[in-house]
Amino acid sequence: MDWNASGFADLVVTSASPNQTTAELADEAVLTAARLLRLGGIFVALTHNYTTTGELTDHTGQLVTRAQFADLLYLQHVVALHAPIRDGRFQVELNDREAEELGRAQHRAAVRGLPSPHLRIHSDVLVFAQPHDHLARPLTPARAAAETGVIR
Repeated sequence: MDWNASGFADLVVTSASPNQTTAELADEAVLTAARLLRLGGIFVALTHNYTTTGELTDHTGQLVTRAQFADLLYLQHVVALHAPIRDGRFQVELNDREAEELGRAQHRAAVRGLPSPHLRIHSDVLVFAQPHDHLARPLTPARAAAETGVIR
């Protein structure tokens, strides 16, 4: 497979933990997807919020903005639930280790005066489309010279 080629993929999917998602990584992911996708191809980015610093961190808007700067068409934001809803409430089942970790995290937050940590019960699925056909670009004199080596 020629990874330097453009416009050959129908689907590009990426997933990264929000604490690993920097502006540079987001740029690299969306620019790579934009280059690889053919006309009508789909780019899907999976992410979620996190609160390890005591503040909610959400890179969803940043990723949407970066994709739009890469000229990808924003189609959909899907919220994928990880917990069922019963009687109008989320039903989160924790094993003993998870319950103990949550209890410790809630205690640390209370002692430090931070907001109580929450359980992650959803992920964000962002969907974009490639509205351009990279292979159908008009053959300009500069591009013709670059591709053939002949200057006219």
